[in-house]
Amino acid sequence: MSPWQLWLITMALLLVAAGLLWKSAEHQSDKALGGDGLPNRRRRLPRDSLQEVVLDYLLAAGIHLSGRGLLLVGGLLLVAILGILLMFGNRLGALLVLGGLVVINLGLGLRAQHLRQKIRDQLPNFMEQVVREIGVGATLEIAFRRNVARVPLPLRDALSRIAVRRDLGMELHEGLQREAQLLKIHEFDLLATAVEVNQVHGGSLKEILGSFVELLRQQERGRRELKALTGETRVTAVVLAGMPVALAGFMLVSNPEFLTPMLESPGGQAALWVALGLELGGCFTLWRMLRSI
Repeated sequence: MSPWQLWLITMALLLVAAGLLWKSAEHQSDKALGGDGLPNRRRRLPRDSLQEVVLDYLLAAGIHLSGRGLLLVGGLLLVAILGILLMFGNRLGALLVLGGLVVINLGLGLRAQHLRQKIRDQLPNFMEQVVREIGVGATLEIAFRRNVARVPLPLRDALSRIAVRRDLGMELHEGLQREAQLLKIHEFDLLATAVEVNQVHGGSLKEILGSFVELLRQQERGRRELKALTGETRVTAVVLAGMPVALAGFMLVSNPEFLTPMLESPGGQAALWVALGLELGGCFTLWRMLRSI
């Protein structure tokens, strides 16, 4: 195995470990704020095909594709994979394809996380406007529709999809539940529960939604405090995980003769795998530290 192949394998494994560490930290932050997914009875909604699953996955990341567009992108991706396999061979090509797919998946996940955060930041202001209009006599649906066009992206796209579902005959709380399942935003599910309870049992909708807005504000403050408390741990994780890889890469590029004996000898390769194991073990330890917060 050549030095470049060992280097690519090491980078691919470290990218996977870093991605898992990052996603675990985001998941634990949401869990600490009460956002550990949706309730079991609303976790999944039926879908007709695998194509809809993929389209929903892309839509959660802000990528709007039709069925024909998805087939075109899938075809181009398949051609690219075949080209990489033909150019670099089965072993190295497969590693490059795997690494590329992991990077694409991590990129989509980070983009979806960013969009979810922006929607959470924009939702309290939207709900305050709805509560004000309900206070002057408007119904929930009228207040909802009036304010959809006034909110910025990406919340406007999510609310527009809910309005379209309402036009197609779905109840408002059902449309909110569908959007919560699509975007993995538990605030929509809480809002759907509040609307459903008001429709079934009655009560002051203004007071219910006012309490919901206050809950959103408290969650936002808690999220900022948690991010500040875990900021040092995240920075430490990035530095400790990236420094050995950056140092090894610099040495390999600036003075490859210095590392060639280690990469070509059995003892040196064993030492490299030990170092990789220690690196992954350090990432796992930091992951456990983040989970304990």
